Amino acid sequence: MRPIIGISGDLKSDPVAHVRLKLGYVDAVRRAGGIPVILPPLTPGDELELLRRVDGIVLSGGDDIDPRPLGGELHEQASPMHPRRQEGELALALAVLAHRVPTLGVCLGMQVLTVAAGGALHQHLPDAGYPNLLDHRAEHEVELMPGSRLQQIVGATRLRIVSHHHQGVARVPALLREVARSDDGVIEGLEAVDGRFLVAVQWHPERSPEAPDTERLFRALVEAAARA
Repeated sequence: MRPIIGISGDLKSDPVAHVRLKLGYVDAVRRAGGIPVILPPLTPGDELELLRRVDGIVLSGGDDIDPRPLGGELHEQASPMHPRRQEGELALALAVLAHRVPTLGVCLGMQVLTVAAGGALHQHLPDAGYPNLLDHRAEHEVELMPGSRLQQIVGATRLRIVSHHHQGVARVPALLREVARSDDGVIEGLEAVDGRFLVAVQWHPERSPEAPDTERLFRALVEAAARA
């Protein structure tokens, strides 16, 4: 049987509340051999029942994490995600961490995993002190750590990627390690230190689901989900 991959959907309230997801995620999972299922924002507690019914998870991209429920202050440049999505997304991230479910985090998904695992974010990269900050809402290159799972998956040590974010990882939690960064020093990729399949990228591979790098990344998730 083909592995079922749950993909977290975004939540928007204009003009009426609705869940949406870029089709690229669906296409990438299908091309990799999985069955994609779009997940609405969950009520905390539902995620444990969900994880008994899926084989892997994609935490998708979206708007910014709102630091106020976590004890921080909202930056003036922030576009916080819907609070219902944030509550459900963090609960889902905590669950996949606790139950070792094969997971791929994309952009916001990488930031959610960082926060759920005990790390911290820069609220606005231009304020974070990077002396030669690149435009992280455009194409640029990233360098992958040789020998890391991510590097072995994509088969290269440098990639040309497309990102679209202004928050970023400031402190990597103990469960994860940095495995990719851009030339300005911004962290662009994380993976688990204990061998489980938990990989996160700050860029948007789903924007080109037919690209070889994207296919390899999603295929690795689907294969890990099939073994789980």
